[in-house]
Amino acid sequence: MLELSEVIFLAVWSYLSDFKKFKQFIVFTQLYHRKAFKYLPCYTRINALVNQYADAIIAFFEAIWGKAKNNHIHFMGSMPLRVCKNMRISRHRTFKEKAIRGKPSTGWFYGFKLHLMVNRACEIVSALVTTGKRADIQVAYLLLNMGKLFADRGYISKFYQQFLQKHGCELITRTRSNMAVSPLNKDDEHYMCQRNLLETVNGQLKESFGLENSRHRSWRGYIAHIYATLIVYQCTAISLTFRICK
Repeated sequence: MLELSEVIFLAVWSYLSDFKKFKQFIVFTQLYHRKAFKYLPCYTRINALVNQYADAIIAFFEAIWGKAKNNHIHFMGSMPLRVCKNMRISRHRTFKEKAIRGKPSTGWFYGFKLHLMVNRACEIVSALVTTGKRADIQVAYLLLNMGKLFADRGYISKFYQQFLQKHGCELITRTRSNMAVSPLNKDDEHYMCQRNLLETVNGQLKESFGLENSRHRSWRGYIAHIYATLIVYQCTAISLTFRICK
């Protein structure tokens, strides 16, 4: 039987390969890298083990996000994770009891939200998966971090802003059109313009690592996929930062 470390390694390594499907990656591994493992079961068994150890994959991600540099300047945002197209919502069964409709700035969707907090080096500082209906500002205190937090207008809330301020986190957003203009100082304006770094992270997660897809058939497999993707990105970001600093 595979060890826990080997299961996590296979789950993460698949996203660094050129294969878009996990089954194709496992078949390739069985053909060319079988000697690297003491025992390599079939695809069905490996997939079941990945689902079984989903909690361990989450714990591993939480362990490595602590390696991200904490420079007290962070950017926060969310992105929708669609589990199916809107026209197929009534026929969707896999996440029927968990997925909920939500409406971000891009329009209605059915699925979940991934809330991310990143630093200036595009390293993930904190992450959380919620239902699609969960308001962004309601998650900010769960991803609390010291310093300045730059976010979009979806995080405007006087109550949460004061709550975060008491815990050493200054939430900075632009004002809405119907609100009194609150000008930012030169440094805050500079960092607010850098908030687009978060969109770069979202794009890389979706385009390069295939974060959003509709092939999942269980909740545990879906969560394992999300956090394995985050692990791959985080390791890549930390390695790139190390090379640049070196």
